Amino acid sequence: IGRNEQLRDISSIGLKTVINELPLTTQSLAASVCKTMVGRLTRAIAQDECQDVSVQLEALDILGDLLSRFGGLLIQFHPSLQEALTPQLKSPRLAVRKRSVIALGHLVMSCDQALYTKLISLLLAELESSSSSTLNKRTYIQAVGALCRQAGHRFGDHVERVVPLVLEYAKEEDDELREHCLQDCENMILKCGKEITPHIPAILSLCLEYICYDPNYNYDEADEGTKTWSWILMRRNTPEMTLKMNTRTMMTCPGRSDARQPSV
Repeated sequence: IGRNEQLRDISSIGLKTVINELPLTTQSLAASVCKTMVGRLTRAIAQDECQDVSVQLEALDILGDLLSRFGGLLIQFHPSLQEALTPQLKSPRLAVRKRSVIALGHLVMSCDQALYTKLISLLLAELESSSSSTLNKRTYIQAVGALCRQAGHRFGDHVERVVPLVLEYAKEEDDELREHCLQDCENMILKCGKEITPHIPAILSLCLEYICYDPNYNYDEADEGTKTWSWILMRRNTPEMTLKMNTRTMMTCPGRSDARQPSV
C-alpha cells in the first residue's frame, strides 16, 4: 500500500502467490494469514479518490483471490467487506467496477443468508430506482448476474423480483445493457430452473426478438448505430440459451418455413 510502485507490484505478486499456495488442510495457518491481510485490503479498497487507483485495483484482485479460496474462514469480516465493496460499484473507473463485481461474487459463495439477502436487496433497490444512470444499471445488472452464478439455488427466492427488471432493461437502447440482461437470463435458467420456469416464454420471446438480426443484411439508415457488434454477440449467445431453455422445460422452439439458420 506504500507509494513505491515497484515494491507494490512485487508485494502484490507475493501476496497472490501466498494465497494460491496456502494448503487448505492447515486451516489454522490459512486463517491467521488471511485475517492479517483482510484489514489492510479493506482499507485500500475503501480509499479516497485522491489516492492512487492502482492500489485499489491490486487490493481488489488480491481480495477476490482470498475470498475465492478462503472465504469461509473470513466470515467475521464479511459485513465490513460488503460495505467496502458495494460503493465501488459506482466508481467512475470501469476496472474498479468490474473487479468489485468479481469480489462480491466470491463473497456470496460463503457469506450467511442475512448478508446475502442484504446485498441482493441493495442491488435490486438500485435497479428499481429511477435515478440510476445507464452506466450504473449496467454494473448492477452485471452484479446481479454474478451473484446468481455464484450463489446458485439461493438466488431462487429473488427470481420473481429480478426477472421483470431484466426484461424491462433489455428493451432499452443500450447494446451492452441488453447483453448483460441476456447473460442474467442464462444464469437464472442454469441455476434456478424451478423458479424461472414460469418466465421461460417471456425470455424465449426476448431471445427470438434479438436472434432475428442479421449482420450481413443492409439495414436502413435509421437502423445504423443501434446494430453494433454487441448485437452479433447477442445472436451468438441466444441460440445456445434458447436450446438450454427448451431442454430444461421440454418446450419446442416455434419455427417458420422460411426461417434461416443464424450465421455469426
